[in-house]
Amino acid sequence: MLYDTIREEPDIEVVGDVSEENAIVPATERTNPDCLIVPLEKSGKAIPICTAILAKRPHVRIVAIGEGTDVVEIYWMSEEGDLRRTYTTASRDAILRALHFSAS
Repeated sequence: MLYDTIREEPDIEVVGDVSEENAIVPATERTNPDCLIVPLEKSGKAIPICTAILAKRPHVRIVAIGEGTDVVEIYWMSEEGDLRRTYTTASRDAILRALHFSAS
Protein backbone atom coordinates (compact mmCIF):
# COMPACT_ATOMS: atom_id res chain seq x y z
CA MET A 1 0.00 0.00 0.00
CA LEU A 2 2.72 2.52 0.92
CA TYR A 3 4.70 1.79 -2.23
CA ASP A 4 1.61 2.25 -4.39
CA THR A 5 0.79 5.53 -2.62
CA ILE A 6 4.28 6.87 -3.25
CA ARG A 7 4.36 5.76 -6.88
CA GLU A 8 1.11 7.63 -7.52
CA GLU A 9 2.68 10.95 -6.49
CA PRO A 10 3.91 12.82 -9.59
CA ASP A 11 6.68 14.65 -7.72
CA ILE A 12 8.12 11.64 -5.88
CA GLU A 13 10.42 9.21 -7.64
CA VAL A 14 11.33 5.85 -6.11
CA VAL A 15 15.02 5.31 -6.87
CA GLY A 16 15.58 2.10 -4.94
CA ASP A 17 13.98 -0.66 -2.96
CA VAL A 18 15.79 -3.16 -0.74
CA SER A 19 14.49 -6.01 1.35
CA GLU A 20 17.46 -6.52 3.68
CA GLU A 21 18.76 -4.02 6.23
CA ASN A 22 22.38 -4.59 5.21
CA ALA A 23 21.54 -3.39 1.67
CA ILE A 24 20.34 0.05 2.84
CA VAL A 25 23.74 1.78 3.09
CA PRO A 26 25.03 0.58 -0.31
CA ALA A 27 21.73 1.53 -1.95
CA THR A 28 21.85 4.97 -0.30
CA GLU A 29 25.41 5.51 -1.51
CA ARG A 30 24.48 4.40 -5.03
CA THR A 31 21.27 6.43 -5.40
CA ASN A 32 21.91 9.45 -3.12
CA PRO A 33 18.21 9.93 -2.24
CA ASP A 34 16.62 12.99 -0.64
CA CYS A 35 14.50 10.73 1.54
CA LEU A 36 14.80 7.22 2.88
CA ILE A 37 11.94 5.12 4.23
CA VAL A 38 12.99 2.52 6.81
CA PRO A 39 11.15 0.22 9.21
CA LEU A 40 10.55 1.33 12.77
CA GLU A 41 11.53 -1.44 15.17
CA LYS A 42 8.95 -2.87 17.56
CA SER A 43 10.85 -1.15 20.36
CA GLY A 44 9.79 2.15 18.81
CA LYS A 45 13.31 3.05 17.67
CA ALA A 46 14.44 3.54 14.10
CA ILE A 47 17.01 1.08 12.92
CA PRO A 48 20.52 1.98 14.16
CA ILE A 49 21.68 2.51 10.59
CA CYS A 50 19.95 5.92 10.55
CA THR A 51 22.79 7.56 12.46
CA ALA A 52 25.41 6.08 10.15
CA ILE A 53 23.58 7.26 7.04
CA LEU A 54 23.03 10.77 8.37
CA ALA A 55 26.67 11.09 9.41
CA LYS A 56 27.71 10.53 5.78
CA ARG A 57 24.71 12.13 4.06
CA PRO A 58 23.29 14.86 6.30
CA HIS A 59 20.89 16.11 3.60
CA VAL A 60 18.85 12.87 3.72
CA ARG A 61 15.58 12.81 5.64
CA ILE A 62 14.70 9.42 7.07
CA VAL A 63 11.07 8.45 7.52
CA ALA A 64 10.69 5.46 9.85
CA ILE A 65 7.36 3.69 9.63
CA GLY A 66 6.26 0.97 12.01
CA GLU A 67 4.13 -1.95 10.95
CA GLY A 68 0.85 -1.94 12.84
CA THR A 69 1.57 1.33 14.62
CA ASP A 70 0.08 4.78 14.25
CA VAL A 71 3.38 6.65 14.57
CA VAL A 72 5.88 7.75 11.94
CA GLU A 73 9.25 9.17 12.98
CA ILE A 74 11.24 11.58 10.85
CA TYR A 75 15.00 11.87 11.37
CA TRP A 76 17.37 14.50 9.99
CA MET A 77 20.71 16.09 10.76
CA SER A 78 20.61 19.71 11.90
CA GLU A 79 22.98 22.30 10.48
CA GLU A 80 24.93 21.99 13.73
CA GLY A 81 25.37 18.24 13.16
CA ASP A 82 22.86 17.07 15.77
CA LEU A 83 20.50 14.19 15.07
CA ARG A 84 16.92 15.48 15.19
CA ARG A 85 13.65 13.57 15.34
CA THR A 86 9.97 14.39 15.20
CA TYR A 87 6.81 12.30 15.18
CA THR A 88 3.61 12.30 13.18
CA THR A 89 0.67 9.99 12.66
CA ALA A 90 0.90 7.12 10.22
CA SER A 91 -1.88 8.36 7.97
CA ARG A 92 -1.39 8.50 4.21
CA ASP A 93 -1.48 12.31 4.23
CA ALA A 94 1.01 12.60 7.10
CA ILE A 95 3.47 10.26 5.38
CA LEU A 96 3.20 12.23 2.13
CA ARG A 97 3.74 15.48 4.04
CA ALA A 98 6.86 13.97 5.63
CA LEU A 99 8.17 12.91 2.22
CA HIS A 100 7.49 16.33 0.72
CA PHE A 101 9.15 17.99 3.72
CA SER A 102 12.14 15.75 3.11
CA ALA A 103 12.48 16.89 -0.47
CA SER A 104 12.43 20.60 0.44
